[in-house]
Amino acid sequence: MTQSLPEEENEAMMGGYQRRESVFRILYCVLFLCSLGVVAFGIVMLKIAYDLQHPVEFLAVFFSASLVILIGAALALGFGLRAAQRFSKKN
Repeated sequence: MTQSLPEEENEAMMGGYQRRESVFRILYCVLFLCSLGVVAFGIVMLKIAYDLQHPVEFLAVFFSASLVILIGAALALGFGLRAAQRFSKKN
């Protein structure tokens, strides 16, 4: 029966850590791209709002589109900063 050396255990643990970091990097990038999609959807809603003829409908769609853009931009900023933080970590 052989015992593993502490260096081998440390290398095995680091492999799992690096794999987990890669998964988080990919996850944050995907979430960042999804939040940019929300912003794009809000911009489309805003364009639709300007094509409406009724003032009350315009106001409702305009402010809801602005809220969607604001939420998407906040998410994009948060996920972008987290992704940048993960990418800038030294291994």
